[in-house]
Amino acid sequence: MARSPSKSADAKSAKTKRGRGRPARLSRESIVEAGLALLERTPGEPLTLSRVAEEVGAVPAALYRHVGSHDELLDGVLGLVLEGIRVEIRPRASWRTQVRDWMTAVRAQLLRYPAVVRLIGRSGRTSPAWLDATSVLVEILEKAGLRGAKLARAHLWVAESTMGCILTEASMPFHEQIAAARKALPEMSEEARLRYAPLLPHLEAIDADAFFALVVDRTVAGLDDLVGG
Repeated sequence: MARSPSKSADAKSAKTKRGRGRPARLSRESIVEAGLALLERTPGEPLTLSRVAEEVGAVPAALYRHVGSHDELLDGVLGLVLEGIRVEIRPRASWRTQVRDWMTAVRAQLLRYPAVVRLIGRSGRTSPAWLDATSVLVEILEKAGLRGAKLARAHLWVAESTMGCILTEASMPFHEQIAAARKALPEMSEEARLRYAPLLPHLEAIDADAFFALVVDRTVAGLDDLVGG
């Protein structure tokens, strides 16, 4: 009685049919994931189609069938990082809690991959992936009853406050900022040194998460004033 082929034999046969060393079938998902992996591994190098093509074992022209342009690749990578934000927002919570959730989730997602921060705005282009993420914030602020000019101001305020902290942290972690300030003390003017020296021990005691929580608290308090005004 003949034995049926094993699973490993089946897999070996399939590999032989498609040819040794031939890359797996390309898809937009696999290309974008490869781009994010490259950006995480070598954050200081530009993310190009040719580098991603090399990463997935294909020629650059093959990628265009799945990502139509370099901008689409970069937007896809940013979108992959930001796609979990809505999941972090508690659907039945108050608008105040949802604003907190949005700000906290955006910071957490972007600081996991700080190199993607520069993909948000580039050469006069704002990434649609970022606008998708901030549209969630618009929805939350509408829930607070804001419309028109008030909604526009509130949206810009929350988004800019959040990104201001993230941009600084992405370029240099919080504790390194304070250490660099201490190192710069001898090079400051005497007047500036006298002002900063007493502050540095207190600045060194501030935790980055706690500081961001303060930014969130003050932002929500300001929104309360805007909603009530």
